[in-house]
Amino acid sequence: MPSRIPGLTGEQAREWREFWRWAAAADIAELPTGGFCASAVLAYLEKVGGTLATRRGRVTAINEAHRRQRTPVPGEAEAVRRALNPGRAARLDAARARADQIVAQLPATGWPEGLRGRRDAVIVLLGTSGLRWAQIAALTQRDIRVTETAVTVGAQPLIELPATGDPETCPVAVFRHWHEVLAHAPEPRGHLVAERLLTDPDHSPNPQLLEAFAGQPYLTEFDDRGIAAGYIGELDPLPADTIAAITTSLVLPDPARTAAGVLDPGYYERGVAARHRDQQILDELDDILDRIDAFAIPGVLDFPPG
Repeated sequence: MPSRIPGLTGEQAREWREFWRWAAAADIAELPTGGFCASAVLAYLEKVGGTLATRRGRVTAINEAHRRQRTPVPGEAEAVRRALNPGRAARLDAARARADQIVAQLPATGWPEGLRGRRDAVIVLLGTSGLRWAQIAALTQRDIRVTETAVTVGAQPLIELPATGDPETCPVAVFRHWHEVLAHAPEPRGHLVAERLLTDPDHSPNPQLLEAFAGQPYLTEFDDRGIAAGYIGELDPLPADTIAAITTSLVLPDPARTAAGVLDPGYYERGVAARHRDQQILDELDDILDRIDAFAIPGVLDFPPG
């Protein structure tokens, strides 16, 4: 990226040039897609210091420079957002703990409940990770990388979900379960493959997404037969408002849950319909966190262990 960005003026232009000079002196390489990664921005903030407001101004300038060059925006990465919001990490950690309890209750086998359960487990982990709904809706299959140690999302990466070793809630296990069925979703007989995988205990799945579908949406809807929305070889993305509705219906307190806290089989249809009918879809995860805090009465919001 150049040191002078067309359209970037005033204080933002000055802040960008300062960052660019630092990156050049520190021999910080740009990403293959152009621009700088989130770790470079974090290193810069650590090096130059300054008040929280000053650091936020610097990141705003860096972000704007990347937007004008149409390259991935490093300030969108969760690590940078946490660095600029000291209270964010603790709140997201609490949300993640709640998400793990929910994920442990979602069905991972059976037809077709296991299909939607595996997808919704991924949605809950993404929805409580700090990503915006629109970011989650825009994810493609190539944006997700799963290794033995972590799930990473996006080029920066936007987020990283470390492995925990828990077979029910470990992000690596949860995402691999979803990939086992997602890999076949764009195929004309993909629903038959998914049904066999979810109902046959002797079936050996392959949790690898197919390169041929790398540009396809990462999240999609399914009908009652388990057929993915869209055309053969071309999935329809799950809308941002539906992702928000699924996350809120599962993570926020819901009197329709049984006394034991276990999700009943109709959780999805009931929860999404209620959220669409009774409340405006939330724009940000922070709104969910605010509502959780507001209802944080001891014993009322406590879900039992998965």
